[in-house]
Amino acid sequence: MRKAGLLGLTLAALCAAYVAGMPTAMGQVRYEASLSDTNAKDWSTTSSRISCVLSSRINGYGRADFVLLSGAQRRLSLELFPSVEISSRSKMRIISAPPEWRPEGNEKEIGEIDLYRGFRPFVGDSVSWAMLRELHTGQRVLFPYLSKQPNYTDTIVPVLSPMGFAKPYQEFLDCSGQLLPYGYADVGFIALMFYDTENRLTPTSDERLHNQIEYAKLDPAISKIIISSFGSGHQDNLDNIQLAKERAETLSRIFQENGISKDLIEIRTYGDEQLATTGYTISDRQQSSKAVIELQRDPFKVDRRLEVDMPDIGAPADWNPDELDQ
Repeated sequence: MRKAGLLGLTLAALCAAYVAGMPTAMGQVRYEASLSDTNAKDWSTTSSRISCVLSSRINGYGRADFVLLSGAQRRLSLELFPSVEISSRSKMRIISAPPEWRPEGNEKEIGEIDLYRGFRPFVGDSVSWAMLRELHTGQRVLFPYLSKQPNYTDTIVPVLSPMGFAKPYQEFLDCSGQLLPYGYADVGFIALMFYDTENRLTPTSDERLHNQIEYAKLDPAISKIIISSFGSGHQDNLDNIQLAKERAETLSRIFQENGISKDLIEIRTYGDEQLATTGYTISDRQQSSKAVIELQRDPFKVDRRLEVDMPDIGAPADWNPDELDQ
């Protein structure tokens, strides 16, 4: 953490321009790795086939996580984790600036986000990738914002440093290249079709099942796997119930053979008459030669903001990433 002084004239001028027309700040606090700490390992990666995380420790402030998840739509995000939560509503600018050892470079604004009390700063796909490109070229990334207190207002400036960035960034890119082409939204709930009156999956369903199993093996948040198996096609409902049980047991066995604990699996079976009592229509019952499998997760281990279709937070309406290279 540094108090801005004569050595921070460029940054101070930048932030002064930012707060023009706003209440005068009584102080400016910059959180940045020291040039003298050449052994600092601020950047690190956590890699798997369902998520890639590139993290930076921001000295005195907290940390920043770039996160990329598996799935058909891979959207990068950045989330800041301040040690002290955001205390007032404000705006955070995202600025690329030259490092202290190369002060003659240019500064440019990448994006801007709204801050809300009690919420962590979150940046969407376009600006997150732009930040990584800037860091890769040796630029710093600054996040100036105002922190309003009852008796004073500070300008807070967390900084991502390019020092030690290159190797973890390459590891992050390598991780992104081996992410599964499907995520929880794709395989968390699947329907499987069996051949009529048989305990044998169709080829498409077999592939869908193994995709789900592969994901379940990698997601530590999975807390329960519910297999709901349906049997129909026989005149005797007892035969349908028996078929449903056989299908469920087959699916359970496949999960276990692939390393999934039996303790996670719950089986529910339905015959033709049982379907009638659960509100299924005649059409539903005719198409019930299937099983449905749901992956349930521990909600305390899941950040659902990373999995919903969020807007591209931080990017201006006239966003043009090509302008950053000019």
